[in-house]
Order: sequence, then structure tokens, then C-alpha cells
Amino acid sequence: MLLQLQLSSLLLLFLLYLNIKVIRRYLATDNTNYVILVAVLLFAFFNFWLTTYSEILGKFQEQFTIIMNLLPIIIIIAIVWLEGRRKKEEREKLKTREFFSKYVSEKIVNSLLKEKKLELGGKKVPVTALFTDVRGFTAMSEKLDPKQVVDVLNGHFDIINEEMFREDGTVLKYIGDSAMAVFNAPVLQEDHAVRAVRACVNTQKRMLAYSAEAKIKFGVDFTIGIGVNTGEAVVGNIGSHRYMDYTIIGDAVNTAARLNGQAKAGEVVISDSTHELVKDKFRFSEPEAVMVKGKAQPVKIYRVLYE
Repeated sequence: MLLQLQLSSLLLLFLLYLNIKVIRRYLATDNTNYVILVAVLLFAFFNFWLTTYSEILGKFQEQFTIIMNLLPIIIIIAIVWLEGRRKKEEREKLKTREFFSKYVSEKIVNSLLKEKKLELGGKKVPVTALFTDVRGFTAMSEKLDPKQVVDVLNGHFDIINEEMFREDGTVLKYIGDSAMAVFNAPVLQEDHAVRAVRACVNTQKRMLAYSAEAKIKFGVDFTIGIGVNTGEAVVGNIGSHRYMDYTIIGDAVNTAARLNGQAKAGEVVISDSTHELVKDKFRFSEPEAVMVKGKAQPVKIYRVLYE
């Protein structure tokens, strides 16, 4: 009798061990199939426990039996609830992935989903914003047919997109022959200004080769200018109830757009606020004071020097 009780106790310990292993597996994988296995193992554990210790339990065995037989029903309800929650989370993740994959690299999207740091609501944060623009686009487009215009623009947008993504930047939109990008949103980056300028310099370096290709293929001179500025901006999902965009607004953004107008073909022009954050990382021309639209006082700018 004692031996039988000892063997039964060992079996109970083994069933309990299996339950713990399966629960840990569920927590690691979030697979609800493991919950079903837990239900079966718990049902076996408690019923075997009731049988083993029936004499000790005495009159309480009946009540315990009722509770244990209700356990699978409780677990099934829990499974349905967990599965519903999981599907809801998957739908939200899919929606987020589809939304943000337009703006940032797959690496950034995965980081947002994993760390759950995504905020679509408006907030004010320091950013480094930049605008690019094709120089002499109107004259160039008059020489090409519509398909050629699209081809030459798409090729240069591919370069911009690749270089911004390489530095974990966010490409917000393409407007005609212009591009708008931002660093430090939606993922915070301590070195956002350095990343932005480096992305712009690498873009311009690649544009030299692309310009030569465009000259051979389309017979046109293709160059761009880039303006960069650092400052606070409102970042968020902005638009109407029918159509919304993740974008940035504010004086810092407007200034970046104005500086783009100061950049000559092949140049990267940055503001004084950006220069303060990157002055030890790049070479620059002497500062210039220029008047830009929307500013009563001259704005100090620097032109990035690169080979």
C-alpha cells in the first residue's frame, strides 16, 4: 500500500512537471495549442490526485471532483479568450506593419512592433528634417516624354529611399520631384542629425553616378539639392477621417524646406542648429547668412563639403 502511494506520488509529480514545461512553452511561443495540452494534463493530474488521496479527502472528494470536472470548461473559455486577444493583436500588428512599411525600413517596423513603442498620436519631439528637389526639373521634363520622366524620377527616388533607410530614417512622402524625410521619428535616435547628414551626403555621392547614367540614357542633366534643419516639430498621424498620413509639421520643417531652395545642384545645405550637432563629423564651407521666406532675420547656413 505504501509502495503504491509512493508510485502514485511520483506520477503526480511527473504530471505536474509536464504541466510546468508546457506552460513555459506556451509563454515562449504564445501558441494556444499548448493551453489545450495543459487542460488535458491538469485534468489528468487532479483526477489522479483525487483517486490517490480519496481516503484522506473523505467527504470532500465529491466537491473536489465537481470542481475538477469543471476545470476543462474553464480552460476552454480561457482558450477562446486568449485566441481572440491574439488575433486582435495580430490584426493590429498587421495594420501597423502595412501603415509604417511605406515610411521606414523593415528593421524599424519590427523594432516598433517588438518594443511596442509606437505612438500614432501627435507629439512634439526634436527632429532633423530634410527636403530634396530636382534642379531644373521643368526644363528637363519638357525634353522627355511622360514615361521617361517617370523612369528618371523613380530611379533617383530609389536612391533616396535606400540611403535614408540605411541610416534608419523615415521617408514621409514624395511630392512631384521632391522628397521629404525625417530622423528621430517614430524611433528616437540620439545621433539623428549625424544620421540625416550622412544619408544626404551618401545620396548626393550616388546621384553623381546616376546623373551620368541619365545623361547617357535620357540626354539630360539630372541633379538635386538637399536642405536639412534640426528643431522641434509635431509628429503624428495627421489628415482627415478619410485619409491620414504620418508626417511632421512646424517651423523646423518649414525651415528645412526653405533651405532646400538654397542648395545648388549636388549640394547639401544645413542650418546652424544642425551644424551644432554634426560639426565634428563632416567638413563645411564658411557660414553664410541668407534670407528665407517666412523669416524676418537672416538664417545662418553651411554647405557640406564632400568628395
